[in-house]
Amino acid sequence: MRVKTLMTKDPVVIQLPATREYAIELFRKHKVRSFPVVGKDGKLVGIVSIKRVLLHPDEDQLAMLVKREVPTVKANDDLKKAVRRMLEMDYRRVVVVDDENRPVGILTVGDIVRRYLSKNEKLKEVTIEPYYQRHVGVVWRGTPLKAALKALLLCNAMAIPVIDDEGRLIGMVDETDLLRDSEVVRVMKSTELAASSEEDWILESHPTLLFEKAELQLPKKPVEEIMNLNVVVATPHMSVYDVAQKMVKYEIEQLPVIRGQDELVGIVRDMDIIKVILNK
Repeated sequence: MRVKTLMTKDPVVIQLPATREYAIELFRKHKVRSFPVVGKDGKLVGIVSIKRVLLHPDEDQLAMLVKREVPTVKANDDLKKAVRRMLEMDYRRVVVVDDENRPVGILTVGDIVRRYLSKNEKLKEVTIEPYYQRHVGVVWRGTPLKAALKALLLCNAMAIPVIDDEGRLIGMVDETDLLRDSEVVRVMKSTELAASSEEDWILESHPTLLFEKAELQLPKKPVEEIMNLNVVVATPHMSVYDVAQKMVKYEIEQLPVIRGQDELVGIVRDMDIIKVILNK
């Protein structure tokens, strides 16, 4: 199968120079998580994501927030090549470019799940057992939102399971849940000025420099107040086809994998199940 069969054609792009606020408006308008970024010549520069924009509130120039090293493919390339690029660079999308390196499409993991895996009934015979993640980060129900966001970033995940005092799965929280309740505020910071050795005898106190900085602020409440209680789950012996169907139906990218009564044993991500394409 060729990339052009599954890709989204003529994606919305952001042309540099551009500002952070302009990008945020585009994210709100189109309700996507990232955009290809091009220069004045229309050639690909990289990709900017909503997470990167929100987590760097003090940077107004979009050029400083662009991820430059991104996977690219051509429209006529085999789907396996696109999947291999995604997995090698641990990136959820490839930009499809022409011979002049201008974006002509974009192919995401979600596109592959929706348009291929969830429609391929041969995958009913393939279980997720070899593909799901056994080692995953979790947060306790009373974890403050700021700490939960930090855990999410350290796990390099889009969502993280929430457990109770007994270690049972009780919910999920994703990056959009956390960032929805956030706001950018301007705060005053201070730093101590160090004197050079020849000036030490002059200074009787430690002078400080005050400066204003933008920060992402989250409300002081536990993660259980914003988590999703209606958790869609998988089991170790569920098929790739059935998991893909669930991901499409509920518009989610990952499912906690449980055994028995809410015993969390791992997570299966859309990035995990696309590996099946390389084994075909």
